[in-house]
Amino acid sequence: MGSSCPSTSSHAPTSATVATTGRSCPGRARTRWPALAVFALLSLYATLAWTATLNKGQSFDEGLQLAVGYNLWLNDDYRMEGANGDLVKRWATLPYLFTRPRFVSEEDRYWQASASYEIAHRFFFQLGNIPEALLWQGRAMVAWLGMATGLLIFGWARSLFGTVGGLIALTIFTFSPNMLAFGGIVSTDMSITLTLFAATWCIWRLLHEITLARALASLVALGLLVLAKPTALIVLPITAILIAVKLGVGKPLNLRWRSRRWTLQRRRTQLAAIAGAIVLHAFAGWTAIWAHYGFRYEASPDPADPALRFSRLSYRDGIATPLKVSLHWIHETRILPEGFHRGVNSLAGNDDETVSFLNGKWTTGGRPEFFPYTLWVKTPPALLVLLLVGAVALWRARLQGGPEPATPRRNALGYEIIPLVTLLGCYLAVAVTEDLNIGHRHVLPMYPALYVLAGAGGLAFAAGRRWLPVTCIAGALAWTVAESISIRPNYIAYFGPQAGGPNRGYQHLVDSSLDWGMSLPSLKRWFDAHDPDHKTLRFLAYFGTDSPSYQGVKARRLPGFYDRRPIQGYPYQPGYYAISATLFQGLYTLAHGPWRKGYEEAYRQTEDHMQQLETEFMKSPKIGAGPAAPAWMETIAIYDSLRFARLCAWLRHNRAPDHQVDHSILIWKLSLEDLTAALRGPPAELTDDPVPKRAYGRHRPVKD
Repeated sequence: MGSSCPSTSSHAPTSATVATTGRSCPGRARTRWPALAVFALLSLYATLAWTATLNKGQSFDEGLQLAVGYNLWLNDDYRMEGANGDLVKRWATLPYLFTRPRFVSEEDRYWQASASYEIAHRFFFQLGNIPEALLWQGRAMVAWLGMATGLLIFGWARSLFGTVGGLIALTIFTFSPNMLAFGGIVSTDMSITLTLFAATWCIWRLLHEITLARALASLVALGLLVLAKPTALIVLPITAILIAVKLGVGKPLNLRWRSRRWTLQRRRTQLAAIAGAIVLHAFAGWTAIWAHYGFRYEASPDPADPALRFSRLSYRDGIATPLKVSLHWIHETRILPEGFHRGVNSLAGNDDETVSFLNGKWTTGGRPEFFPYTLWVKTPPALLVLLLVGAVALWRARLQGGPEPATPRRNALGYEIIPLVTLLGCYLAVAVTEDLNIGHRHVLPMYPALYVLAGAGGLAFAAGRRWLPVTCIAGALAWTVAESISIRPNYIAYFGPQAGGPNRGYQHLVDSSLDWGMSLPSLKRWFDAHDPDHKTLRFLAYFGTDSPSYQGVKARRLPGFYDRRPIQGYPYQPGYYAISATLFQGLYTLAHGPWRKGYEEAYRQTEDHMQQLETEFMKSPKIGAGPAAPAWMETIAIYDSLRFARLCAWLRHNRAPDHQVDHSILIWKLSLEDLTAALRGPPAELTDDPVPKRAYGRHRPVKD
C-alpha cells in the first residue's frame, strides 16, 4: 500500500514534498540523518573516552574522589574535601550503591581522622576490592557527563550556524584529546565544564524569553554548577556582563505562560523581571548546596563523638582579607553548611604557594602566562584553523538569514555569540590571575565555547560554491581525527606540533597537563617486554596515588609523591631508572625546583653524615633501633631526596630519556660512569635562588 510523507516543516523546499510511493520518505530521511549523526558521534566519544583508560591505573585524585563520594552516600559524612567536586563525587559513585564494594569501618582511625587520601588508598588496595572495577564504574559515569557536554555543543552551534555547523562543532569535540582525556577520568573537570557551559547558555536564553521550561533548565544548571567546583563563582561576572549587554542593546524581553505572552520593552520593567530571576537562581543554588549536605549544618555524622575529627586547616598561604571576612560571616551566620564552609576555607588557604613548572622554569605560586601557554601548546592546530575559517565565513556571509530557517539572521549572529565570547573572556581573565598553576585541565571549560565558534564554518556550506573554505574545513576535521588516533590512549599527554609533539611534552609542562600517575600498568608491560628475566636493577620515582605493588612494578623506590616507601639507605647502582616526568622536573619533592646552592651545601653535609652513619652501623647494627634511630632516619630521608634531585638536575642537562612510557614516565639505563658524574661531579645546574620554605610531605601512614 502506498503512503505519503507529511511535510516536517513549513519552510521545507518544494523538492522535499514530491509525492512518493512505497515506504520511502525522503523528507523524513533528511530529518533523521542529523539525529543519527549526533547519536553516532556521541556514542563514539563515550566509547573512545572510556576504553582509553581501561588499561590505566588511577589518576592522582581519582581514588579520593571515589572514596569520598562513596563515603557521602554511606555515612552522610561531610568532613572530607567539602565544596570541591561534590557533584562528580556523588555522580561517579552511584554504581557503588548497587555493586556495594567494601569500605573502611567507622572504627578505622583514618576515617575518624578525615584522612581522605589514606582512606582512598585503603579503599582501593587493602580491603579486597577490585581497583579496576571501582575505576571503570566511576569513569563510565563521567563519560555520560562528556556526552551531555557534546550534545549541548551541537545544540548551541546548530542554533547559530545550522545543522552542518553543529556537526562540525560536535566532530571537533568528539575527537578532541583534551575532552577525551577528562571524559574518562573521575575528576571535577568535566563536571565544571558541562555545568558552566549549560548555565551560560540557559541564562542567555532566559534573558530574552522567560518560559517555565527555560526557567527550570536554568535553575537546574545553576544548582548543579554550584556543586561542581568553587570555580562556579565565575558565573557571576559572566551573568553581569550578559545582563549589561542585554539591557544596553535594548532588545525586548518576552514572558510566556502557556498560551499567554507579554513583551517587556522598557529597561526598568526588564530589570525588575531579571532581578526576580536572580533572586530565584540564588535561592536555587543555596538550596542545592544544603540538599547535598542533607539539610544539616554539622559536617560530622555524629558531632557529639570526639573521635570524629576534621582534617587540619594549615593555611600555608593565608587568605585575603575580603574573603576571610566573608568566610567568617558565613561561619557565624551558618548560612551555608559547615562542610561547605570548611572546604572553601581549606582551598583558599592552601593553594597559593604550590610549585609549578613551565617550559624550563619553576614558580612558586602563579604566573599570568601559564594558562595562555598551556592553551597554545595543548590546543590542536586544526581547531585554530577551523576558528579562522569560521570567522571568515561569518564575516563574508551575506545571507538575509542563517543557513537554516531556525537559525538567527546574519546581522544578529554577532549579538548571539556574545555569551560564548563572554565565557571565554571571563574564564581567561580569572585564569591569568590564578595562583594554582598545576594543570591545563583548569581551563578545560573554555573549549566548548571554542568548538561552538568553530562551527561557524557551517556558514561556508550554506554559501554555495565556496570550495576553499569547505576544503579547509574537511582537511582540518581529518587532521583532528588523525591526531586523536595517533595519541590514543594517552590523550592527557597530547601536545601539538607547535610544541614538538607529546615526546617533548615533559619539557613544557608536567603534573596533570602530562603526567597524572596513571601509567604504572604500562610501565609493568614495558619492563616485562625489555627485561623479562629481571636481570637489570630497577629504580622507580613515582608521582601519583596508584600502587606500584598492586600493579606488579618491582623496583627499588626513589623519592616520590605521595611517598609510601620505607625509609632505607641504599646506593644508586647501574640499571633502569624510571622517573615520573613531574618528579623529574623537580615538583613535589623535598628539594623541589632547580638545583640550588643551598641544596648543594645540604647535600655535601648529609653525605658526610651518611658516611658517619655507615661507620656507626658497621660498629653496631643495633643503632638502627636505638634512641638515635629517628634522627638517623631523618638524615637518610633528607639525603635520599637531595641525591635524587641532584640526579634529575644532571639528567636534565646531560641525558635525554632512553625511553618514554605513555610520555609520562621517563626511563634511562644508567651506567656507573653516569651515576658518578651525576652524584660526585660538578653540579649540572646551580642557581642562587633561596631554598623554598614550603616542604611537601614525605610519608603517608598507609603503606603501599
